Amino acid sequence: MSKVSYRMFEINNEKGIIHLPEKPNGFAVLIIGDVNHYVTDTTSFWIQHPERSMFIGSLTELGYTVFYSNLFGRNWGNPKSLDLLHRMYHSIIKQEIVNPKIHLFSEGMGALTALRWIDRYESLTRSVAFLNPCFSLKVHAEAVKEQKLFYKQFHREVRQAYGMNEDEVDQLLLEDKGFEQYQSSIPVKIWHYTQGTPYLFQHHSREYEKYREQLGLPISLTLQLPGRRIDFANKLKSFYQQYEKIL
Repeated sequence: MSKVSYRMFEINNEKGIIHLPEKPNGFAVLIIGDVNHYVTDTTSFWIQHPERSMFIGSLTELGYTVFYSNLFGRNWGNPKSLDLLHRMYHSIIKQEIVNPKIHLFSEGMGALTALRWIDRYESLTRSVAFLNPCFSLKVHAEAVKEQKLFYKQFHREVRQAYGMNEDEVDQLLLEDKGFEQYQSSIPVKIWHYTQGTPYLFQHHSREYEKYREQLGLPISLTLQLPGRRIDFANKLKSFYQQYEKIL
């Protein structure tokens, strides 16, 4: 694997990283991470975690320019995370020689912001791939409600992310429409593991698949069994390349 170079940047006091390929293919991938995602002054979750680092290296080896932001940490899909991504997008497009229509790779909680993105910025997007996505605050809240410590932490994080008090968050979780408020025609691919994720397959990925199928929107869902390793970079390449023929 060739050496991966990267550059740090900062937008709205949030750190970000762009990984640059030696032989660019002209396309960029925006990563929107889960609750464990982070970017500091000098490094990131995707650099520190061995398997994630290999994933980034494989994507850049395939020619993709990859970028992401700390994105306010556990943002739970709040509106300001979308605004920051939009500013970051324009900064990257202005500085790098890449096609203005980008791919997305979103994991876990990041799916909430990704749904907002493809709804508002469909013209800037080629495709979106999800890994173990969380598509609804309400559904996730109901799943962890019986685990008091987890629910308390989740509730606190949502309060901080949205700048709300306890009653306002209760109302937000009660009224949350999840993916049903979005009808983007952007092609979607989902990989969801049967174990090891707090976002339940039947309640998130399967329900989103049914919703898009009812609307006649492009969707592909793969259920990953435990113990089976897959090469996500090449899987992503196969998916992304279907939507790179028209520049």
